[in-house]
Amino acid sequence: MRHSYFGRKLSRTTNERQQLFRNLLRALITHGSITTTMARAKAIAPSMEKLITKAKVGNDPTKRAIFAQLGDKDATRELLGMAIKLGLRTGDAAEMVQLSFVDVPVAVSISVEKKEKKPKKEVKSPKRTKMKKYL
Repeated sequence: MRHSYFGRKLSRTTNERQQLFRNLLRALITHGSITTTMARAKAIAPSMEKLITKAKVGNDPTKRAIFAQLGDKDATRELLGMAIKLGLRTGDAAEMVQLSFVDVPVAVSISVEKKEKKPKKEVKSPKRTKMKKYL
């Protein structure tokens, strides 16, 4: 049963799991994308979304909270640098922010060899003969 159980353990102790999540988050921020298992990706997705939300605010307490979770100054600076404040929107004076985290260029090339088709043999059509009218 799953009563009183929150999160994914991933067959690790508490400290190992926290360090794994910290390393995955740090790698995702620095490299832009990572390749990992589905279970690990599902485990760090909520944490990453919360960090991005904190980075949008960008004041001192949120910077300290981001650093406390990541444990790396460079990754913290990079995450805070992804949220570029654009100013106020003219219509309703909402704070506008541009995040450049999602647009990671992905180069995929698929090469498929096409088989050469053999030319079809010409089928000779039977000669049409005049049909005799039978009455």
